[in-house]
Amino acid sequence: MRQSATEFRTLLTKAGRGVGLSPGLSEDLARTSVWLQACGFAGGEAALDAIKGLASKDSDPGFISLSNRAINLSSSRGNLSSAYIGVQLADAVQLGWPSKGEPFFFRGLDSPTLSAAALALSCRDLDIESEVSASTSDLYFLSRPKKNEILVCAGQQIQPDDEIGLHSLTVSSIDPGGAFSGGEILLDRESEERYLREVDGVGLSVSRSIIEKLQQFASLLLVSETEQSLKFGAGAGLVDSD
Repeated sequence: MRQSATEFRTLLTKAGRGVGLSPGLSEDLARTSVWLQACGFAGGEAALDAIKGLASKDSDPGFISLSNRAINLSSSRGNLSSAYIGVQLADAVQLGWPSKGEPFFFRGLDSPTLSAAALALSCRDLDIESEVSASTSDLYFLSRPKKNEILVCAGQQIQPDDEIGLHSLTVSSIDPGGAFSGGEILLDRESEERYLREVDGVGLSVSRSIIEKLQQFASLLLVSETEQSLKFGAGAGLVDSD
């Protein structure tokens, strides 16, 4: 299906609100997902994974401690919510996180790609000296603020029983021009600009199943029209239909 970026962003925002995300968190999720989808990655699927995790309560709706480099686990038995963790990491960058040295590890994320992209976009928006990398099991994001570029490369596939795992994220800060993962470059500044121009012209290509599932979560915002709910604004009034 073809959707304008604005339509898709609105749907994502409503779906996030439908599973309890605040307006700000929903808008951040939508922005990141639209960017991923526009650049040729599965942004809709990444957002849907995060939304489904919250809807099923398999993911914890909250934040974690960034005080050490140890693998961060959810405070309960659930997964880490990428809708929350992505925003937390993006905000932490403004305070100088991550410091250089050994990488930070996050295990049990419901949608690692969503968190990695949110972090990369935030880093690029800021005037910082270092470059920040965020690696999932199959993608490597490198934000280059000085070059106003986000580089995305194909990463080496990690098996589920490896130390990090398929639902994990590795974040590190490096000097400009420092360590680079290599591999096939899937996105650079030139290709990103081309993708975004194409989206402006013809919209986004999103599978019908993704749209329908997001619409189901967005519909959770609807309030049944009862005598009680009408007193609090549910339904259309005379002004709306006149």
